Amino acid sequence: MNTEQTLQDLVRLLPASLLAGILGGGMIVFLRSYVYDWCWYDLLSFEHGIFFTIGCAHTLVLCFLTLFLAGMVAVALYPGKNRAQAAFAGGVSGCMACFVFVILTLVSDLLSHGSVDLVGDLIFHASLILSHALSLMFLTLTMVVLAVLGALIFFSSLEKATTPEENARASRLVLGSTVLIILVFMFLPPLVAHAMPGTEPTVAAIGRSVISVERTAPDTIVLTAQEVPATSVLTDPHFSVYLDGVEASNATVAAANGLAVTVEPVDGLLAFEGSRATWQGTAVHNNGTPVNVAVAAQGADGSKQFVFDRQV
Repeated sequence: MNTEQTLQDLVRLLPASLLAGILGGGMIVFLRSYVYDWCWYDLLSFEHGIFFTIGCAHTLVLCFLTLFLAGMVAVALYPGKNRAQAAFAGGVSGCMACFVFVILTLVSDLLSHGSVDLVGDLIFHASLILSHALSLMFLTLTMVVLAVLGALIFFSSLEKATTPEENARASRLVLGSTVLIILVFMFLPPLVAHAMPGTEPTVAAIGRSVISVERTAPDTIVLTAQEVPATSVLTDPHFSVYLDGVEASNATVAAANGLAVTVEPVDGLLAFEGSRATWQGTAVHNNGTPVNVAVAAQGADGSKQFVFDRQV
């Protein structure tokens, strides 16, 4: 009779455990793909290779915490009568989380490649899973252990409660604290990393440059750098200036390109706040037809980005 009762209790645990596992597996896929990209993708183009390692470690810890939460949710939905049942609920949720993670990853891979031979691709992925059976077993075991630990931690907090009110309060406290830890850990490290000097994405940094132009005479224009990016994101401390598509960044380049214009100072427009440079001559003369003036910056990643383009 006791055995039958135990089996019935375990069967009652299954729906809650499976639901918790589905939620946990979905969250892991979300963290591994979208959250990782949002938090770290912009920093991966930098020479700071450590950000790749930090990003992977950050995502891994978030996945561990999510598995803890999945085990806790399984017990919260159906507490069970003892630690063994709580461990069973956590184990089932961990297995389900692993199953959901693998399936969603495979589906995402199939969709991203635009498969035309669905059956062939399914057979290929099935053979791939079989060939990595040991790795998959290790992954499943790890996820089960983490979910079981979360379930046992949650159940132990419920055991200390002596009244239904204390039980509900303890449940809210543990679940709320775990969710809060996940949220804080999700956002705090990336925010700190992005705030570090020299870690601003090159394109974004250069894109915030502000260049103004003033025509002081029919044959004279003055460019002023009002806001400039940090020198760490530039390979050249000079802006590149183009007049009607022909480069005239400095006096030497303008003369080499056959432009009848003088540049003062001769080095052109420097990439520091308040820098000014003047172009004077027939190449910038407005005789009824405006001159197209464009300004570009050379990024540390080798890219050229235009920050100003206007008819003057």
